[in-house]
Amino acid sequence: MIIDARRAGLPERIEANVAIVGGGPAGITLALALADAGRDVVLIEAGGDRFDKVGQDFLRAQSVSPPAHSPGEMYRRRQLGGTSAVWGGRCIPFDPIDFETRDWMPAARWPIAYEEVARFYPQAMALAEAGAAEFTAAAAEPRLDPAMPDAGADTVVERIERFSHPTDFGGWYRKRLTEAARLRVLTHAAVEQILTDDEGATATGVRLRLEGDTRVIVAASTVVVAAGGIETARLLLASDEARSGGLGNEHDLVGRYYQCHLEGTLGTIAFHPPAGHAHFDYFRSHDGIYCRRYLWLAPEAQRRERLAGMVLRPAHPGIVDPAHRHPVLSAMYLAKNMIVPEYARKMTALEHDARARRGGSSASFHAAHLRNVLLGAPRLAAFGIDWTRRRILARRKLPSVLLAERGGVYPLDLNGEQEPHRDSRVMLGEQRDPSGMRRAIIDWRCTADDRARMIAGVRTIAAAVNRSGTATITLGDAEAEAWSDHPVPVGGHHIGTARMADTPTDGVCDANAEVFGTRGLYIAGAAAFPTSSFANPTLTLLALTLRLAEHLRASR
Repeated sequence: MIIDARRAGLPERIEANVAIVGGGPAGITLALALADAGRDVVLIEAGGDRFDKVGQDFLRAQSVSPPAHSPGEMYRRRQLGGTSAVWGGRCIPFDPIDFETRDWMPAARWPIAYEEVARFYPQAMALAEAGAAEFTAAAAEPRLDPAMPDAGADTVVERIERFSHPTDFGGWYRKRLTEAARLRVLTHAAVEQILTDDEGATATGVRLRLEGDTRVIVAASTVVVAAGGIETARLLLASDEARSGGLGNEHDLVGRYYQCHLEGTLGTIAFHPPAGHAHFDYFRSHDGIYCRRYLWLAPEAQRRERLAGMVLRPAHPGIVDPAHRHPVLSAMYLAKNMIVPEYARKMTALEHDARARRGGSSASFHAAHLRNVLLGAPRLAAFGIDWTRRRILARRKLPSVLLAERGGVYPLDLNGEQEPHRDSRVMLGEQRDPSGMRRAIIDWRCTADDRARMIAGVRTIAAAVNRSGTATITLGDAEAEAWSDHPVPVGGHHIGTARMADTPTDGVCDANAEVFGTRGLYIAGAAAFPTSSFANPTLTLLALTLRLAEHLRASR
């Protein structure tokens, strides 16, 4: 059942086998798996069923550095379903190289093998509604045109990403959450402390703070924190402070090794012939899933050149600058107030940067976009009809578009792996949110080595692709220098703040995600990842959660 804690008149103490903190994809997946196995589970979500601006303020950080990092509340949702409510649906697995020992990135170590996660990918794909765990174009759709251009040995072009509906876990799994016999879901229930015995050696439950300063204890011998990379660290640190030590922080590691994916536009690609861009457009798999190829820096090249994981995708020009003269892009920009608020906010920030480069007032900037729309009205109308059919009206939505460029040259969108750095961290500030908890301080560190690896990776892919003759990738020295001198804009993936490791001197939890020194306390979600890969974390997050569910079913 789902219980609104504000109105339910909860008792002062609730008994359960398992208390799960966080109602996002990890928390919902784990709750359903354990309830189905006969465990008495309480799933605790601080938000309600829907997005709430007032509730969202609880996620605001006291400070964020550098400015290129997104605001603390951006790309997160305080509601049942968590960030899956604004998820794009991209599903990409991690790869064996992500689990290898790489001496050029000494902190990038997993205490488990790739196979320990990969065996759960099929089930994770089913939960995400992204089809079969087939991640090559040939397997996903054997009827595709086989004449895929060669891109050289250092670049993999046959790998694909697959896309969920996207699935909002709070909405899609609401019926199962409501009907599960051994599961209680508490909404509007903020956890203020993880409880342990006097020695801190065993978890005993959590304490909730409800509206009106009401406190409720959920007593459980197993506590799982599945609150996301930032909130997991925040809760562990606050609980550690309240009991003067413990909870995986004996070595001052909670909140450290915070990672985000390196993102941005770096270089351009021109296809030979120009229609070659179609090989990187969206297609439907044999089971009806939207898929897309990408350019992946081959593992052999990563090892040889001592680089990090990265992928490149042909993209359209930046939406915010009307110099692209594209009616569709300008229409997207002018409609920004109709999109998800955090993305509109990011677009507005990019507008300020574009205006600073080009000069001119806000009115002239918008007038230029309007001119693009009017001059390209027929093209825009045709796009609108197709977009309405495949995105707005469709249940399985077209993820985005790759617009054919008249000049045949496309910017390259980069997603890359950041090396785990001990000084990149989430900490507690002095300011407090409305519930009295200390707000987070986000101090993200992107080093010169991180950026140099991305530049070298693009150039390695460019050398391979250019030799093949199927396309030309260009990365000028001036662009590379500008990219290396400035922090890389950060998206919405918060990883590694309660990492798993072999020993407590290297991480917060062990290979089974149990917090070192506190029996019965576990971490679920991307906070437990020791490395980020280049891949969006949701699919691997689900797989690792299913592995944790298997462990908990077997051990207790």
